[in-house]
Amino acid sequence: MEEPTYRWEEASPARTATRLSYRSCSGWYRSIRGDIRLPFESLLERDLMVIQDIDPDVVAFAGKPETLIWADGRRERRYIPDFRVVTREGKIVYREAMPRRALDADPSLKGRRPHITDACAMRGAAFEIWTETEIRKQPRLANCARIRAAVAFLTPANLAIVQAGLEERRSISLGALQATIGLDPILVGTLLGLVAIGELALDLDAVIGPSTELHPRRTA
Repeated sequence: MEEPTYRWEEASPARTATRLSYRSCSGWYRSIRGDIRLPFESLLERDLMVIQDIDPDVVAFAGKPETLIWADGRRERRYIPDFRVVTREGKIVYREAMPRRALDADPSLKGRRPHITDACAMRGAAFEIWTETEIRKQPRLANCARIRAAVAFLTPANLAIVQAGLEERRSISLGALQATIGLDPILVGTLLGLVAIGELALDLDAVIGPSTELHPRRTA
């Protein structure tokens, strides 16, 4: 049997956008990575965008970026991954957001999954399927959503106050910082906003509280 030939084409943003509907859980998400608007077709996709926006191992991501095309007998098959992610290590990962029950009912993705995996591997990329088990893991998702929203607190006046407590550029607990800059929740929001833009880092898998350690941005 002849091996299939794969090709990738840039997906059309206009065509992707026309699939959005006010009658479904679809819409637009503004990513802080590059300040761009990306369409989502489900709340699961949107939640994965929130995680990818804050995950320190993600450098950039694009939604519905490319179309994979190959021949299956006489039939042309197509697949558009939900996301193309560039990691801090420079790796490319294609991700699909899918409900667990849908994946359990059709783990082969209508027979396309082996082809998708092979086509990604041929270009040195990985293919991942994320369900609500991974996407909505807590407290990680709640932390990422809170940190993403905190970008709104990054005003010059707020930054001047919190940066005074960060002058030594060392790891410090949130509680210790509050003892220095005050308990105003807006200032806590400003600190989390600095996490959102990568100036500070914290453990996304632990509940955020006074004992949370804030670390300076990694330089390598």
